[in-house]
Amino acid sequence: MSGLGLSGLRSLPVIDAARVRLVNCRRGFGKLSQYGDRYAMVLEPLRLGEPLRVEAPADSPDGNPEALALTISLDDFARVAVREGYRAQAIESLAQRALASRTTLPRYLWGLLEEAHFDQARYRRALFERLGYTSPHYVPHPVAAGGDPAVTFLAPGAEGSGSDAVVPVRVRTEMTRILSLSEAWQLKPNASQLEYFAMCLLAEVHNLSLADLTGQVAELGDRLHERLAAERVHERERFLAVLQLDEGRYRARFPAGVRRAARSPE
Repeated sequence: MSGLGLSGLRSLPVIDAARVRLVNCRRGFGKLSQYGDRYAMVLEPLRLGEPLRVEAPADSPDGNPEALALTISLDDFARVAVREGYRAQAIESLAQRALASRTTLPRYLWGLLEEAHFDQARYRRALFERLGYTSPHYVPHPVAAGGDPAVTFLAPGAEGSGSDAVVPVRVRTEMTRILSLSEAWQLKPNASQLEYFAMCLLAEVHNLSLADLTGQVAELGDRLHERLAAERVHERERFLAVLQLDEGRYRARFPAGVRRAARSPE
């Protein structure tokens, strides 16, 4: 969610960007990354049989994870999908199916999720039946957003990828639970994991609360403080450059204020 994290895409010109909070959702770490010896972030619903939702952030952190919502083109969404380990050709095929059904890609996916009664396993099977493809890394998942749905990526776990032949990375590595930041560090106390934490935690520069992740970070001590301090000075400029946001739009979407994650490392 930070400029450091997004810079891996070099440039991701956005139509719009905003802070949101995720409802009926918990997040943490738990999927072995494709890009280093570290655990990457995962999202899971708190209540099965109900959709994930995005809403405007609360005036103060309320326990729901806060996140970055981006409005981007279909081509750029396919690029994001590839970074998540999901084929661009699969996104293009889904977009064509949506067009044939006279709807948008997010609404097409939402229709599949509704037909599956918000059951992740059934939704992924339906997706696989239409594409003949799924990913062991992350799978696109629609999110209720009060109008057109949003789309995020969920890392499949014990509920499966949608195909018996494609075993999720989380199952292969026997890590189907969600780890806290401290637990992830205990298992991967290395430079790659520290770098990934920085990619996540620098989102605080843009007034996003990460209190759900940063409750217990004592084990990281000075190393995390030093890593974040080295990047904070560059974060705002990098964030604007990657997303191609002008100063006025950035200030409107990401107003300055008291740091929203009161328990974050200082």
